[in-house]
Amino acid sequence: MKKLSILFYTALALPLFCMLLLSSCDKMNDIQSKYEDKEETVYLGKVDSIKSYPGFGKTKLVWYISSDPKVERTIIYWNQRRDSVVKQFVRTTAGVQKDSVILEHLPEGSMLIEFRNTNNKGETSLLSSATATVWGPSFADGLRARSLTSFDYDYNQSRYNLALSKTTPGDSVIYSEITYTTKSNTINTVAINRGDTIAVLPDFPSGGTFQFRTIFFLPQGIDTVRNNYQAFSAPEAVTDRGTKIALKGNVNSKYFRFNDDLCEWNTSGDLIVYAVGANGELAEKSKYPALVSRTAFRDFFFYDGDRFIGIQTNNNVYMYQIVNGILTIVKTPAGVDNFGAGFTFLKYVPARGFFYSIAETTGEMKFWFALPNATWGTPNGTVVGTGFTYTPYALFDYQTLLGVDATGYLWTVPVMATGSIGSKSRMGLGWNRFAKIICVGTKLYGMEASGDFYVYSNFDATDKYWIVN
Repeated sequence: MKKLSILFYTALALPLFCMLLLSSCDKMNDIQSKYEDKEETVYLGKVDSIKSYPGFGKTKLVWYISSDPKVERTIIYWNQRRDSVVKQFVRTTAGVQKDSVILEHLPEGSMLIEFRNTNNKGETSLLSSATATVWGPSFADGLRARSLTSFDYDYNQSRYNLALSKTTPGDSVIYSEITYTTKSNTINTVAINRGDTIAVLPDFPSGGTFQFRTIFFLPQGIDTVRNNYQAFSAPEAVTDRGTKIALKGNVNSKYFRFNDDLCEWNTSGDLIVYAVGANGELAEKSKYPALVSRTAFRDFFFYDGDRFIGIQTNNNVYMYQIVNGILTIVKTPAGVDNFGAGFTFLKYVPARGFFYSIAETTGEMKFWFALPNATWGTPNGTVVGTGFTYTPYALFDYQTLLGVDATGYLWTVPVMATGSIGSKSRMGLGWNRFAKIICVGTKLYGMEASGDFYVYSNFDATDKYWIVN
């Protein structure tokens, strides 16, 4: 009975299976008939072995075309295929052939470049792609460009003398370039060769500007690269004899800044403090008679807060306070009176939190970092510059060293908070008229040999060229 059931169901399923098989065959025939009339798609040989070489606002692309004889041109796409160029292909050999193109006027950065070969029959290749790099000013700004290290505006000669940093191996610098408008109103361009460190800009106007940049050639590129221009200005010449004030000074006294006041250390050893008025007039504020002996001290100056520095004739360095009108030594933590020795320097420039010593003949400047407890900080005694052989000299607003040379030119040197100094600049003439220059805040006082004081209430050490004679 069981065998009869199996035979019955088998007989029943066999016709159904045959019907499904015939239906599948019909569908296969339908698919074949749908495509049997279409021709096979033929693709041209595609671009291969693409290389890109960066340039300034451009890129050079090099690729290879296969031996396919039907290739007639290559279309190059970029900017998400919104821009393209067609490069005609001229076959000169039966095998693989090299081709190239330079794309110009491109934005700086990286971009995707796509290639497709085509011909007049409408046949095309599959796409090929590569990434190209385009250099620009921002890229060049990151290279080791040269810098200007010294600015010397010669007003009498209408000439700007500049010094440049030295080049270094591997920096790819070719030359540097300066462009400016002359006093004669013509545009002048000066090229500075790689090995030169001096540039002279003739016929340069007072207050004129110039632009400076460096040009490079990198071995992996196809042309020169130029960084962004840096703009610089020469100081504007002003003629100003200063405003004479009522107070008569003494050329044999030493004057220095005392917080916001002016302090005189006269030949009698008195310390006289003058209040500085808004118009620069000086009025006696307080006096300490015979407080600092001129025979015991070679130099004495205000340092910071309520501290003074004194260098005695034994070449030892002491820190002082004035307590109830008495000059009091600030002893070291070990209880020693002096906290320095061997200070044979004849010139000192007090700053805020440090002071400079200047060697009389060489003009070598050293940095001294003194702490309020009569100890030394670090680094200390570091040479920060040479050639500061100026008399008179002063520190303007704790930011700029001023010095007058033998011919009367005023020179300025920026001072950093760390004690390091920048490059010097010529910023005036006729300054040998003054026997002393003293700075209090943004006011500068010039004292003639007669003792007459002249004040410059709005002295500018960076943008003005001061003619004072």
